[in-house]
Amino acid sequence: MSSNDPKPQTDAGHFFSADIRVGRILEVDEFPEARKPAYKIKADFGPVGVLQTSAQVTGYRIDELKDRLVIGVVNLGAKRIAGFTSEFLILGSYDGDGRVHLLSPESVAAPGDVIG
Repeated sequence: MSSNDPKPQTDAGHFFSADIRVGRILEVDEFPEARKPAYKIKADFGPVGVLQTSAQVTGYRIDELKDRLVIGVVNLGAKRIAGFTSEFLILGSYDGDGRVHLLSPESVAAPGDVIG
């Protein structure tokens, strides 16, 4: 199965158990310790708080990411990546060349808004 192939059907409960929210990127730093090119990103998710993640979104310049609204899954638990604790999953799509395009809410959205 390639990454473009449809995934098998799943129970809607699996999807609805994910806490998906709007976040605003506060900080972006290089992450040279990561195996694949990545950034360390801190984002404000309103009442959830400020969380950090490692993201392979180096197709964006750091200044393009700062203050950007993004969509993140905030309840997947922490994961260690090259000694760094990643606390949320930033969502994006992959184009045919494997480049990531971040999902973004409308400009009227606010950090912490729930995606449903």
